[in-house]
Amino acid sequence: MNMSRDDHFLRTEYLKNLFPVMFSVLGGTVNALIDSVFVSMRLGADALAAVNMSMPVYLIICTFGALMAGGASVMSARAAGQEKMEEAASHYHAALTVCTVFGGLFTIAGCILCRPAARLRSQGGAREQYVYAYCFVTMLGVLPTVLSYLPLYYLQLDGKTHEITVMIRIMIITDILLDFVFLYVFPFGIYGAAAASLTASLLSSIYGMISLERGYSNYHFRFIKAGMGQIKEIVRYGSPPAFGNFADAMKLLLLNMIILHTGGAAAAAVWAVLNSMSEFSISITSGVPQAAAPMSGAYVSARENSGLRILMKLQMQWGLLLSAAYAAVLTAGSGVLQHVFSINQSLFFPFLCLGIYVILDCIANIWITFFQAAGRLALSNLMVIFRKLFFPVGIAALLMLADGYLWAFLPLGGACTVLAGLAVTWVSYVQQRKGDHALSQFLLLDDYLEREKKVLDFSIVPTEENICSASEEIIDFCRHNRMDSKQTMKLQLAIEELLTVIVQENRDLKSVDLRAFALEGNTGIRIRYAGRRYNPFEQAGHEDDDFMMGVAMIEKMAEVVNYTYSLGMNIINVLV
Repeated sequence: MNMSRDDHFLRTEYLKNLFPVMFSVLGGTVNALIDSVFVSMRLGADALAAVNMSMPVYLIICTFGALMAGGASVMSARAAGQEKMEEAASHYHAALTVCTVFGGLFTIAGCILCRPAARLRSQGGAREQYVYAYCFVTMLGVLPTVLSYLPLYYLQLDGKTHEITVMIRIMIITDILLDFVFLYVFPFGIYGAAAASLTASLLSSIYGMISLERGYSNYHFRFIKAGMGQIKEIVRYGSPPAFGNFADAMKLLLLNMIILHTGGAAAAAVWAVLNSMSEFSISITSGVPQAAAPMSGAYVSARENSGLRILMKLQMQWGLLLSAAYAAVLTAGSGVLQHVFSINQSLFFPFLCLGIYVILDCIANIWITFFQAAGRLALSNLMVIFRKLFFPVGIAALLMLADGYLWAFLPLGGACTVLAGLAVTWVSYVQQRKGDHALSQFLLLDDYLEREKKVLDFSIVPTEENICSASEEIIDFCRHNRMDSKQTMKLQLAIEELLTVIVQENRDLKSVDLRAFALEGNTGIRIRYAGRRYNPFEQAGHEDDDFMMGVAMIEKMAEVVNYTYSLGMNIINVLV
């Protein structure tokens, strides 16, 4: 039997998260599209322009929600990786408190400032009342909008990914139905369109919070007093996506100026189409890494580098596959989309550039999200600047003189971002390649434990024969780390008895990930397995039959036995 880590367990868990998370990322784009279509059809161009003018306000609200929920969830995942579930829950409660307080204050301030803001955005024109109405209702919905981000992130940490899909379905369906009712059945006008979005966010948020409470959960609804230190850490860990939203706004502002100056109205029209289509690619470029982010955070804190490499490989495989498929569909359908958007010039080259860019952008964002989960926030934020602002705007400015090739700034910007990431990580690797804790290239992982054979990561198909083989082969690991016969026997017994009981309760279990570790003052095994929540030590305390005697014996002879259920995974730690 080859004692090595395979990707079966993590592949199953990752794919369980991938498509619900991609759908959740797409949800906001679909909602904005729905509102724009209904408003333009029912109320006309001025109302549609007012909705677009109000979008920056909505994006600021969403940015804060993503900042707090994203930062807190990364911290919770890292705490969960060390089985510190009370600490993980405290980050959730802190984010909940801050979001609630912020939502109330932002609503009051926003409602007061709505009129002058509307006048400024519309420059006092006929659209002012439309902008005011949409912004006013949007401000009333700050709290549900911000709070909706918490279940979107924390349902994934609780292993309830199906509920994320239901949340987005509720949001989209409610928005469609209420847009129709409030615009066509009742003459509520622009107030009705904004109220439809508010109600959709509210119902989705309520369902998400209820789902977190329902069944087994590590994250129950509770307000706590959040300390400034904890809030700063949440903001720090949530800074890459929030910083990315700000850089996006600056990028669009500068690119709009460059493209309009270079190609005039015709180029601006093509750019509008590219922007519309690129919104759908976010489900891939953001969804693929977000599906792995909580697991990456947990594995970083547990120092399981083999699992991190598998997660990166899975993200690259699925990211390249999905982004390449998107690029192929985009370029193949360029003629049809040219007709749909009533563009007079060919869209083949612009769409080809966009398709290549999406592939490269997905690679860059996988890297950025990994460094965020790993706590390398300065590096993550630097790559955000490269990806979102420096390279796309800089290359677009350089190509202003290249007649007909302006759209090449998209793939060139993506390629430069990836190359800059390679350069920056190589510099970090070179600076710390000496000594016991030298870092690996690209991912900058410290492989000291693996090099010194202080840990042994492996996977098995949990048959009776494989369980016995794993127990026997771990003897070499124990000898290398100079364990005495008693410690070796305890590890063997723990593996045999626990896996036998786990398989008995979950006949469909295809693979189990195990780690043996021999660290200073901390020797034992960690077992990860999927399926329903099952803690064999709970059952051992209530069973008198011989089948559970081995588990009860392990509990008595081990120094520490710890069970957690997080990210949809069962995790058992036995310290001897």
